[in-house]
Amino acid sequence: MKNCDVKILNHIKYKDIISWWLIFLLCFIPFEFYVVKNTGLWSSDLSGFIRRLDLITIIIFFPIALIELYKNRRIFNWLYLGLLLPIIFLGISGLLSGIMNGNSLFVTCYGIFDYIQNFLVIFIFAAFIRKVDELNKIFRLLLIIALFLVITAFIQELWAVVSKYILNKDINDRRIYIFQYLEDGGVLKAFWRFGIYRVAPFMNSPIIFGLYLLLILTIYLFRTKKLKLTIVLSLLTGSFLSVSRIVYLCITLLVGIQIIKGRKWFVILLIPLVVAILYMSFMPDLNIWKLKDGSSEVAEYAKYTEDAEDFEGAFRLYARNKAVTIWKDHPFLGVGPGMFGGVVSVKYRSHVYEEYNFPINNQYLTRIWGIEQFWFQSLAETGVIGIAAFVGLFISLIAVFHNLNQRAESYELKGLFKGLILCTGIIVIYPFGITLNIPPVLFTYSALAGIGLGCMNNSDKTRAKLCQ
Repeated sequence: MKNCDVKILNHIKYKDIISWWLIFLLCFIPFEFYVVKNTGLWSSDLSGFIRRLDLITIIIFFPIALIELYKNRRIFNWLYLGLLLPIIFLGISGLLSGIMNGNSLFVTCYGIFDYIQNFLVIFIFAAFIRKVDELNKIFRLLLIIALFLVITAFIQELWAVVSKYILNKDINDRRIYIFQYLEDGGVLKAFWRFGIYRVAPFMNSPIIFGLYLLLILTIYLFRTKKLKLTIVLSLLTGSFLSVSRIVYLCITLLVGIQIIKGRKWFVILLIPLVVAILYMSFMPDLNIWKLKDGSSEVAEYAKYTEDAEDFEGAFRLYARNKAVTIWKDHPFLGVGPGMFGGVVSVKYRSHVYEEYNFPINNQYLTRIWGIEQFWFQSLAETGVIGIAAFVGLFISLIAVFHNLNQRAESYELKGLFKGLILCTGIIVIYPFGITLNIPPVLFTYSALAGIGLGCMNNSDKTRAKLCQ
């Protein structure tokens, strides 16, 4: 075998192995939570390793991806820079905030990484998956996974509803819940709303399940000329079963865009959506009409422990007001990444909780590992400078997708970028009611964005160049 052929073979193997791993991880992430929790029943070490697979992948492959992108740079190189700059700015401002507040350098860096980790996935997938046919195959695979989750959700719903309303079983009887991991400290009443069981097959939250289906549905609607009604209705119904106002609000945005595009039949979905959103807007866990001042004492929300939704609502209100109070004391740079509201702050027991009379041992905080209100967390930790960096990042994403949509030649690629623009809007919306870093959604979004960017910047070395 000639040296040239060996060089080509080695190059192909190196990239193929990485791309196969990335595709596997992308397909595994929707099931990660369920696997981690069940694996943890007999091996905590293995469970911890599986839980960190995405983080390990990012840490190892991001530097390699930057080298690969530099070696294969072409006319779209400035797009990568446009996405990197706000990420770099966020990192610098976060580091400066940590230094000025005298925080641990390790916790500060960990907090910064927690903010940006899933956005780095864009560069990794852009470097190693750069063919349109691969994109099509990967999306079909994701669509199959989404439909499998929907089928599982239907089985869950049927089993739970029949058990409750026909067999008259109590909702605290865990035998009526299948394909879902339920925390022992969780209140099962929170999984019921409108008399409907809020499904979350293989995931830890109905909101995450609904948002994942919505992400896949959005891309499908934009990149498919002839829609299959069964697929659309299946994904929509699965999203509805999350019974989440955040999900419903995002569906309303998607439906509105489809109506504007000329798909008039979507209008029949608006009425039940609007009614449900208005009704749920008065519910206590995210009452948009009643942003009253929160008490500095835990007693303000402790009295709601008998009712899961009231307790959650009072906790969210309390945490939200604490975040605003912290921000007022540190308006520009915040109190520092990893110091309030996120998993890093809880894991390393940030002193900020004690300083602001926020009990870090609170059962809700330790169960969900954060306050699940990303924008308020970010405001407290990074101040207006950090918020500006995030806004700049999302604006850059939209600008890049718009530019690529203008340049793309195939209908599928154009549809991908149009769908990603809307998905970016959804990602801006959902952190008002949950954390930003939910891997099934943000990792998948970033992976699709990276593949699309890689397809547009496909500059794989030719045989002649490899032989030089």
